Amino acid sequence: MSDQSAYDLDLEMSLLLPSSAPPSWAAAVHEAARHLAGLPWEAGGRAADDLTTLALLLFARTYTGDRAPAEIPVTELREALDGPVDREPRIIDEIDRALTATGQGYDRAAGRGTPLWDLFNAARNQYAGRLGASALADDIEPPFPGPSPMRGAARRLAQFFADTSVPPREPAATPAVESGPLTIESDRIQLVTAGSIMPLRCPRNHDVRTVRVDGRDVVTECGQGHVAGHWALEPARVRMAVARATGARPSVQGKRELQDLLIVTTDLPRHSDPYRDNVFLQASRHPAI
Repeated sequence: MSDQSAYDLDLEMSLLLPSSAPPSWAAAVHEAARHLAGLPWEAGGRAADDLTTLALLLFARTYTGDRAPAEIPVTELREALDGPVDREPRIIDEIDRALTATGQGYDRAAGRGTPLWDLFNAARNQYAGRLGASALADDIEPPFPGPSPMRGAARRLAQFFADTSVPPREPAATPAVESGPLTIESDRIQLVTAGSIMPLRCPRNHDVRTVRVDGRDVVTECGQGHVAGHWALEPARVRMAVARATGARPSVQGKRELQDLLIVTTDLPRHSDPYRDNVFLQASRHPAI
């Protein structure tokens, strides 16, 4: 399993394909991936923001079923994405309306958004990385909004489509990624940082036996049946852990039964190998003589 697999297009696609989304969303994601398959996918890059933004735009233009995402011409996409660089893109309102019309918007009665709404909300968030270390600090000096990830993505995509439409670009191969969850059942699931190895436990301190990844959502279930999220789990890191343990692609769906699973936390890069980057696992692999 190469480090590059942690940032490949197929993994990013799997994070955008929750099982609860309508079929028209999956078609939009795959068409967005077809356009962007030739871009470099790497740690710290912005290609994931571009993929999310383009998929949301394609969904907004095709959710009624009048057209398929593949039928949207590049010139139309470029025109929709183009705009003043010092303003949030106008496609935000269009996407908002499309999500509401399809029941994929914010559910006020339930007090939460759908997975697609959460993707959209993160992409248009103008306060990402701008909130202070404490609520008190933000009350004294409220943060100012800045450019959202979608603003930068719209600018890059508009330029991308302007550069690649003349002459026409031959798209690279697009990964075949299915919608649906990845469920892992394991006798022992552990969280790994650079200096610790901790058993994954539920809020009631029982060992977690099952982890389920669905799009960007991660839930755990212990042997007593308690279901919960966990602050240290990210879907991409869970998927990379399964890929390292099984040799499968990080975008794999379905059910996997494993004896052990080592998941790196956000203290380490997504592509980290626990046996390389954890001091105790290094020692177990290379004991002192």
